[in-house]
Amino acid sequence: MNQSEQILASQNNEFEAPFDIVPLPSDGLLYPNKKDRIKVEFLLSRDENILTSPNLIRSGKILDVLLERKIKDADIKPEDLLIGDRNAIMIFLRSTGYGSKYPVKVIDPNTGEEFETEVDLSLLKNKGLGATPDENNYFDFTLPKLKKKIKFRLLTAGLEREILERVDALSKLNKNNQGISNLLTSRLVQMIQAVEGKTDKIWISQFVDHMPASDSLSLRKYIDKIEPGVDMEYTFTSPSGNVFKQNVPVNIDFFFPS
Repeated sequence: MNQSEQILASQNNEFEAPFDIVPLPSDGLLYPNKKDRIKVEFLLSRDENILTSPNLIRSGKILDVLLERKIKDADIKPEDLLIGDRNAIMIFLRSTGYGSKYPVKVIDPNTGEEFETEVDLSLLKNKGLGATPDENNYFDFTLPKLKKKIKFRLLTAGLEREILERVDALSKLNKNNQGISNLLTSRLVQMIQAVEGKTDKIWISQFVDHMPASDSLSLRKYIDKIEPGVDMEYTFTSPSGNVFKQNVPVNIDFFFPS
């Protein structure tokens, strides 16, 4: 190695970004490569250009662009990550970038008064996959009221983004929807892969629209129960001394600490 090459190697090593190996809540069980942890680069000063870009903020694609830059594992594409795995990476990035103390505002359920406090993100624990999928990575559930057996899949970040974009586009086209969003049913249509063996998506869409609300709620509760991710429930203590549990509110301040 000549002197110029030595200098270049030294410079490259000096400015090499730190990283860590982040365990995935899903343990990689639903991915083709079964990889249960991935290499993720820490947040750097240059990444704040992403977080403060007006166009990205308006488009809602900040997290997608950020993850494309931060995930340093060729076997994992950000859009293929399960939502819970993506959330675990986002908490890792926030903690390593700005510290684990996250200021939030919550409401005391006893008094109805809002107060400011801090969440220690390092106390949040991962929860693993709560059920065993079949050979297609689908899960079984029987609707309590209709007694029909369904198969469903968990959503990836890419599918979730497609749903949001489609719902937003339809909302803009339909001016007579009275502000009603069909996000809930759109998510269920994408997740449900079969009802009593029927797989036709048009039929499934109609089935979801006419599903009893109690069955819809039961299914969504079951999905929340088995879906891997970060357990966001946190114990808060209000100024009045009331101790209660509530999910950590995640808002724009998550990556923009004051």
